[in-house]
Amino acid sequence: MKNKVLKIVKILIIAFVIAYVVIGFMQNDLTVSKYTYNNSALPEEFDGYTIVLISDLHHENFGDNQSELIDEVKKANPDMIALTGDIVDEEHDSLESVENLLEGITTLAPTYYVAGNHELCADAVVQYGALKELLDIYGVTRLENYGLEIKQGEDSINIYGLDYADKYIEDILPQANEGDFDILLYHSSNVFDKINSFGYDIVLAGHLHGGAIRLPVVGGVINNEGSLFPKYDSGVFVENGSTMFVSRGLGDSVIPRFYNSPELVVITLKN
Repeated sequence: MKNKVLKIVKILIIAFVIAYVVIGFMQNDLTVSKYTYNNSALPEEFDGYTIVLISDLHHENFGDNQSELIDEVKKANPDMIALTGDIVDEEHDSLESVENLLEGITTLAPTYYVAGNHELCADAVVQYGALKELLDIYGVTRLENYGLEIKQGEDSINIYGLDYADKYIEDILPQANEGDFDILLYHSSNVFDKINSFGYDIVLAGHLHGGAIRLPVVGGVINNEGSLFPKYDSGVFVENGSTMFVSRGLGDSVIPRFYNSPELVVITLKN
């Protein structure tokens, strides 16, 4: 009797483990994470200003002609859309999914883009060149290491975009404008400990794909650089008066997602 019970327990444990693993790899439904950011320094005209953060698409599709992803962006009613890199990569040639997305979202709100590490790698020259052409066709502002002012009524905020440059970021990232409200678009969340002292109120980032494999309590498991348990894997981080929002991204990395569904991020600014 005891042996039979042990066998049943073993079978149940094995079945549970198999189910856990299978379900984990099947978490592919698009999720929308909504955040409210409160800061009394935000100009009053920007109270309620909504930002949609899209990162690490990697040519992925969501619905016919990106209909599912576009619908979620529409629902957010954005005032600004931020594309924080790795929209294309060296592993895919067709930009159909990218063009479908741009066609669907760029009519909704001003859209801004910075390049990620995959766009800037030597093997993605063709894909990146084609992407830049599409961005220009659809009126996306490429923030290639410069900033600009966004006005609402009599008030304004500043956004700055920096192309991927983790190793040199401290040397090339300018200080934010003291006394102004400043937003930084940068692909990699890895370096927040280096840039949180530069005075940007908000940093929008991605890159880590949520740590690819996610575990309860632990969170993300794998860093893009090969180390384990990345600190800035997903969500919101506040350091030195700077707040970083990190997207888990939309496409896959080398390691398939595990309990880590693709993510669209919506941020509402409040005064």
